[in-house]
Amino acid sequence: MAAFLYRHAGSPAFTAPAVSPFTDVPAGAAFYKEITWLASEGISTGWDAGAGKREYRPLSPIARDAMAAFLYRYADKPAFTAPAVSPFVDVPAGGGFYAEITWLAASGISTGWDVGNGVREYRPLNGIARDAMAAFLYRYAGQKAPADPGNPAAGTVTVAPDVEILEPSQLETALVTADTVVLPSDQATEIKPNDVLVSGVTTGTPDGLLVRVVQVVRDPGGNTLVKTKPATLPEAVVSTGGLLEVSGTPVRSEFIPEPDVVVEPDAAPTATKLDTEQSPEMAQPFAEASADVFNKSMTFKKTVKGEFGKPDAPLTGNGSVTLKSSVTAKATAKMTLDVGFLQLKEASVVVTPSVKAEHSVTAEGSLKGQVTSKLGELNAWFTFWVGPVPVAVEGEAEMNANFALDGDAQVVFSSSQTVSSGHGFKYKNGSFNLVNDKPSTAGIQNQYKASASLTVRASLDFDATIKLYGVAGITFGMGPYATTTITVTAASGQQLSWTCPLELGVEGRLGVTAGIEIMGFDLGEWEATVTKSWPLFTANPCQGTTVIQPPPTNPTPTPTPTNTSTPEPEVVQRSFTGSSTVAYEVQSDGTVRTWGADAEGSLPEPVPGLSGVKHVAAGHGASYAVKLDGTVWAWGNNSSYQLGDGSTESRSTPAPIQGLSDVVDVAAMYDGAIALKKDGSVWAWGLYTLGPDAMQPQVRPVPARLTSLSSITAISAGPAAGYALKSDGTLWAWGRNGTGELGDGTTTERLDPIKVNIANVKSISAGNGTAYALKTDGTAWAWGNNSWGQLGDGTTTWRHLPVAISGLSGVATLEAGDGNGYALMKDGTVRGWGYNVLGSVGSGDTNERHLPTPVVGVTGAVAVFGGVGYAFVVLGNGDALAWGWNEYGQLGDGTNQNRPTPVPFGVHSTPL
Repeated sequence: MAAFLYRHAGSPAFTAPAVSPFTDVPAGAAFYKEITWLASEGISTGWDAGAGKREYRPLSPIARDAMAAFLYRYADKPAFTAPAVSPFVDVPAGGGFYAEITWLAASGISTGWDVGNGVREYRPLNGIARDAMAAFLYRYAGQKAPADPGNPAAGTVTVAPDVEILEPSQLETALVTADTVVLPSDQATEIKPNDVLVSGVTTGTPDGLLVRVVQVVRDPGGNTLVKTKPATLPEAVVSTGGLLEVSGTPVRSEFIPEPDVVVEPDAAPTATKLDTEQSPEMAQPFAEASADVFNKSMTFKKTVKGEFGKPDAPLTGNGSVTLKSSVTAKATAKMTLDVGFLQLKEASVVVTPSVKAEHSVTAEGSLKGQVTSKLGELNAWFTFWVGPVPVAVEGEAEMNANFALDGDAQVVFSSSQTVSSGHGFKYKNGSFNLVNDKPSTAGIQNQYKASASLTVRASLDFDATIKLYGVAGITFGMGPYATTTITVTAASGQQLSWTCPLELGVEGRLGVTAGIEIMGFDLGEWEATVTKSWPLFTANPCQGTTVIQPPPTNPTPTPTPTNTSTPEPEVVQRSFTGSSTVAYEVQSDGTVRTWGADAEGSLPEPVPGLSGVKHVAAGHGASYAVKLDGTVWAWGNNSSYQLGDGSTESRSTPAPIQGLSDVVDVAAMYDGAIALKKDGSVWAWGLYTLGPDAMQPQVRPVPARLTSLSSITAISAGPAAGYALKSDGTLWAWGRNGTGELGDGTTTERLDPIKVNIANVKSISAGNGTAYALKTDGTAWAWGNNSWGQLGDGTTTWRHLPVAISGLSGVATLEAGDGNGYALMKDGTVRGWGYNVLGSVGSGDTNERHLPTPVVGVTGAVAVFGGVGYAFVVLGNGDALAWGWNEYGQLGDGTNQNRPTPVPFGVHSTPL
């Protein structure tokens, strides 16, 4: 850490003292210069060891609270008033380093962990890994800027330190291609390799610019050639400090009409009226200045005659039809963005067009067919400003008018309506959804004049492609339509009688292409389209007639029979599980007890309403119980459909998940769960749990089958990865893979289960970014995050492929914790390794362990269970022991003292 800060400060000139200020850092030791520089700057004063001596403890891990203090001092102790209410539930106001930690949060350097229900944790006593250290320094170096200069309440964004926002004057003569930018050398003096270049819509960058510099070739006095590659928005805006919402700012727009389309921008339109004595006149178009990203109006008129003997003609018959249309098309645009240090948490882009379409159709004679006529092309450029960073957007739209006729008529029909709907995408925590809102309609007016019978339909198609920095991302279409069947009859001496059932509606089409990855996530080659038709208004304006209702389009489905077979008797084994703040015990009689921050006190209490339970899984704020009858019961946070009931309403009491039966096991993920059924199928619900189905247009709020998995005998899950063991001994995994936890040799996210590079697997246990497998030959393997030596291979090197855990033989079972691994040996002893600042290894001390180490005093164990920084064992005599992190009473011993040595579970223990 001393070396990091010294280098970050630019390696300033400094002469190390001949006599060390610390007794444990001898002169000439590794990083001696950097450590003594840190002390001379007052950034770290070490520990007072008494008798005027001080220790630096160079090999001890740095806790997160101390890191906050170091950075605060490194920043010259800037003026800062700590808030009265702490932003973190585990950092009380006025506690140790409170000002420094809250300054770190206010600066956007550390936002802590979201633990649900609006609560965040800082975890001040956790050690800080090298990756987190890099993140802190990167954010510290970032440029803070107002998210919205006109709205101070919008907060700030952190722009990456290597971002260069190019001004329009720099780009007047620029030549931009897919992988190069050529600039006059005097305009490129500050550009260097690895910079991120950003610009809005300018003369030289009509599509905007978002690229990373690969190479700079300078020609003094001439031009500079900058070779580039695509960048993503989170590479430019590394942190938004929460969800930021911005509206589109128009740059310019244009409408290129077809030759027979008239654009008249000065008159305001009125609703179309039909004069029964003369032909109707369509409203005149207008243009208005507004914050809309585009706003254009036009009139259109076209006459088409029917043709005989040409089956492929648009219209056949001996008549003609004339269509008059007036169209006003405008749109607003909105973007939301939540970036947490180079990682996209949430993003959405929604364009909301509003189209006023006024059609008048005059038909004479016998006609049948459909005609489509292009009105023109509408192009608009607008910008989303994320602080000082422009997100350049271009919309390209084609507008077509359509009408269809079938019958023999002399009919005049007019229709007017305004339709608005939202189209776009939303990405949140690995889940991707299309936004295709149900439209709203207003200003409906319709009139008829008829002397025969005719079915007529008139519509406007508005098809658009939205590009971000010139890369196609969203395609959508909306088509307001009006259709009616006019039937006219007359009897001798009587007035005409007629029916005219009318329907107004919208057909919507929406798609997202792979180019949308510019926002910071990758869809691969995936492309999906949603098409919907929304009838918005039905009526029969003709008096004295009966509207014939069409048959229902959604008949009531036949219920699926429920399996009522009685499960085989099964013996319940005592087991434990837990999250960061609450733990559970399944007792041998099938009841469940809980304790910790979410229970009354820190000694076990029964969970009401649960019986016949054989297994419990605890997720991030939500918990699940599998019963002997194969049902799954859930309770807790439901903001992301974790409870699988189709709603987002949280509840504190367990309730069954409907439609889920014959379940033998369930595994919890961060915001959802996966379940294994007797038939070997795997089902999932919530957020980031759907495997190959994760890219469907909507989040699955109820359990859905992962269709590519079958013959599964066991499952396990970490916060963002799932694992399924097949009957043939192969292991399959899917999920985020940021630490290589899928074991496929990469860090590529996998939405479809892939085979882990390991065979003959007997059992699997997944932790936070780490996984463990026991093979049929008795060897133990691990892969993924290894920051604290939790892979047990004697190193802290992350492994993207399985490696053997050192020194383990005679293993009965493997169990994952959060930063720890545990092995139950066949002789009844237990080994632990990995993160140990809180005593979670059980070795009797808090020294980090990179190799399996005996858990002190444990013999005769029959089961081991890993939690978040703590663990339990069940002994052969029925007793249970616990050790590790106990801040929230997770160990069930009636105290809040961390325990590096196992203590009896469920019994009041003596505080340390």
